[in-house]
Amino acid sequence: MKKPPLRFAIPFVVALIALIFEVPRFIALVHPDPGENDFRLYYVAAQAGLRWGWSHMYDPDRLALLSQAFGPHEAAITSAYTYANPPLLAWVVAPLTLLPLEPAFYLWTAVNIAALVVAWRLASPGTGFARWVVLLGSLAIWPTVYSLERGQPVLILCALAVGCWWMASRGREIEAGVLLGLAFGLKPQDVALLPVVLLLCGHRRATAWWAATTAALGLLFAVVLGPSGVGTYLAIVQWVQSDPQHSVDTVAVLFGNSALTLVFDVVMLAITVAGVWKHRKNPDLAFAIGLVGAITAGPHVLEYDLVLLVVAAWLALRQPTSIVELVWLGIGVVAAQNLSLGDPVPMVVWQPFWLVLLALRGTWPRSLVVPAGLEPATTRL
Repeated sequence: MKKPPLRFAIPFVVALIALIFEVPRFIALVHPDPGENDFRLYYVAAQAGLRWGWSHMYDPDRLALLSQAFGPHEAAITSAYTYANPPLLAWVVAPLTLLPLEPAFYLWTAVNIAALVVAWRLASPGTGFARWVVLLGSLAIWPTVYSLERGQPVLILCALAVGCWWMASRGREIEAGVLLGLAFGLKPQDVALLPVVLLLCGHRRATAWWAATTAALGLLFAVVLGPSGVGTYLAIVQWVQSDPQHSVDTVAVLFGNSALTLVFDVVMLAITVAGVWKHRKNPDLAFAIGLVGAITAGPHVLEYDLVLLVVAAWLALRQPTSIVELVWLGIGVVAAQNLSLGDPVPMVVWQPFWLVLLALRGTWPRSLVVPAGLEPATTRL
């Protein structure tokens, strides 16, 4: 067994140390106050639906009432902190309400980590030791850590997005469309451009199955919620969208809700579509561009949503890249860690340039091209 090269050993050790320190930090955050996270919202939304009927799962008063069980300071439901996901997320969490909140949260965390591991198994670049570096680095980077601390379903979303890519790449159109439809049923904004990717890459059947799955879920949501529940849901979505806190990790932090923000988003969408079309024969790059475009041009993006960029990096590194892009990815890792200090600006500035670099793949001089994957054959374990 050969020793791994330093370029892999160093990030492996750094990521491992970060994760070792994160475990007690995570427990220290959850144990004294298991309700101080986003999972509590999914938990009480499920409780409200089970107790009073699913038409009440978005009712702020009911959510506040149930939250009082976790302490008076947990009862506040605001436009920055309420349940606004589609019903599917609460339905997925509903079985966990049989457990007290703290063990339910630990189990939910385990499910999310398992989902990321499944996605890693399917999509990670490299071979041997390099793949383990990718896994530990992906777990240790701040957006992933933050998503776990908040109890977000983003890692499950990553697994569904990767599953869609994996199925589509192998001609399994039905499964690809259904998986993407389920992703839309959990958190549509983070994968909003993947149907465009499927269509432009020629996966028409997968696109049709995505549309059918999404429509079926929408109809199911409407039937289960009823007119009053749907009305409450739409009002809650509008209420949440009015809160500027939900756009602090977007270009709005630079330009505000101005025409410049709208122009930026339109330009990013155009670059995304052009990039996907250019690389439509390469599903790795096409899906990576679609994920980066959705996050970069998204009007509602928070720190934990940036885990989708980690998945995009996996897919992008499965193909030959350039030294320029590798350096830019390294800068992106630093920018992502900087989010933990409360400064979103470097990451917001970094994203559109990476989108452009992805779209330009294949145009670099050969002297700057780096082969696909991360590890030469001589370093395999």
